Amino acid sequence: MSRPQVTVIVPAELADGYRLAGVRTEQAGTAAAAGDVLNQLIGGQPGVVAVYPPYLRELGGRWHRRVSQLEAILVVALPDGQAHGGSAPVGESLRDLLARAVGYEFTFDPMGGNR
Repeated sequence: MSRPQVTVIVPAELADGYRLAGVRTEQAGTAAAAGDVLNQLIGGQPGVVAVYPPYLRELGGRWHRRVSQLEAILVVALPDGQAHGGSAPVGESLRDLLARAVGYEFTFDPMGGNR
């Protein structure tokens, strides 16, 4: 039995980060476009669809009722984040940001070797 497909629906500026993490990514520039992508995914294989939170809010109650009745697809909101970067918390390094985004801890040796 195959594992359920995980798909995220996000704006273009967030898509590369999810792809880097190995997640199937669908780009949508607006909530209406996200709704169109959801329509396509609803008829497909069982899975989980995580949607950019502002899009899910804009889709409104009719969409929420519709997706809550689905049996094969679970639709959830992604955790709120900043679409346009923003500054990292004080003391957070590039290594920490990568580890948080990808889910792996990276170690860099200034001499080019492995640690």
